[in-house]
Amino acid sequence: MEAKKSWWFLSSLILVCSLVLFACGGGGSSSSDTGSTETTTGSVAVLVTDAPSDEFKAIEVTITGISIIDDEDNLVEIWSMPSGQIINLLELETEAELFALASDVPVGLYNKIRLQVSAVELVNFDDSRIDVDVPASGKIDLNPRGHFYVSADETLVVQLDLDANKSIHLVNPNHYRLRPVVFVDILTAVDIGRLVRLPGEILSVDSVNNQFVLLYQNREFLIHVDNDTLYFGPQGTTTTFAELAVEDLVSVIGHFRVGSDDSQPEFDAVLVEEGDYQRLRGTVTVGVNSVTVTEDGGEPVVVNLDPDTAYYDCFGMVITYADLVDGQRVAVDAVRVDDTYYAALIVACYDGADTLSGELEVIDLLTLTVDGQCAQEAAAARYYLLGDDSLTEIGRADLSVGTNVLLYGDDDVCFSYRQLFSIE
Repeated sequence: MEAKKSWWFLSSLILVCSLVLFACGGGGSSSSDTGSTETTTGSVAVLVTDAPSDEFKAIEVTITGISIIDDEDNLVEIWSMPSGQIINLLELETEAELFALASDVPVGLYNKIRLQVSAVELVNFDDSRIDVDVPASGKIDLNPRGHFYVSADETLVVQLDLDANKSIHLVNPNHYRLRPVVFVDILTAVDIGRLVRLPGEILSVDSVNNQFVLLYQNREFLIHVDNDTLYFGPQGTTTTFAELAVEDLVSVIGHFRVGSDDSQPEFDAVLVEEGDYQRLRGTVTVGVNSVTVTEDGGEPVVVNLDPDTAYYDCFGMVITYADLVDGQRVAVDAVRVDDTYYAALIVACYDGADTLSGELEVIDLLTLTVDGQCAQEAAAARYYLLGDDSLTEIGRADLSVGTNVLLYGDDDVCFSYRQLFSIE
């Protein structure tokens, strides 16, 4: 990448857990004149994910809290831990994880999500560590465009998309500063987000309604399956729904069902794994009926493919074996049987975007001029105002000539951008 077209960003912001933490916000109910009870609370599930990065062995972030805030600056705590929870962001590059599931959240409109971050540490491949400067207050405010609504007796699903190449800035050699870039998506039936993994124990199986109850971190989830759901057993071969049994330990991969009853959150499974599956992360070399995964700093591992092996991209979209490209970063769910690995799932990430940065000089109807370079919107471009401790989604109409901007997209005669950041 040409130096004049990029700010050098490393890896990322924030939050997250490699294990699931559940917490409760405040809430209550009120009674009508007739004596009936009206529910006045719902639930909020917070998913977190990260963009891929191969610059470091680990990016460890200490998170102490997450809250949502309404128009009157009333704060509802979703999760907190004064001592902090250390998580490795690089474990989240290929899927989302459930960070918090809070019950008793007051019904109503909210417009902001606040994260509390106390420390960020970069781990090099030689295991040396570098501290990253975080905002003095530790508060990181995320402002999605528009409000989000917590409905009574329903689960609102929020996905925080952490970008590993946009949040940690190199100030000078071995000196980094956190300027958080976290994209907020309120998931819907149309936008179901990235794949999510729920490992747990099966409590009951309902073969009539094609569903089962999974116990995960002391919380029950209702898992739905359909004709497209895949099942892989301990030997790395396909099985069936009929072979699932109470007390089986499984990993369920799929998506939360948006708007489901918050007393028992519902989940649509695309894949159910039973057995000692592990995730192999690294770059891929595509073979015939197999792939070779070279883990960062490790040896190549050959993994055999099944005709029913599932393929997805990092955004949770279905792809095929033919879409895999040598050198691509992947995560492979594989089980080792004797000395052979077998794959149930491959998630592939595409190469990072090109960048263009500089002063916004001209705003025309269809194009922008940035540092003398033409730039135009790609499909579904999004705009953000980036502060030292905040990220606010804005619109194209909010741009001003003379501001510094950073664009991500594809280099061309007229740069095609998907994301634009106006720098405060």
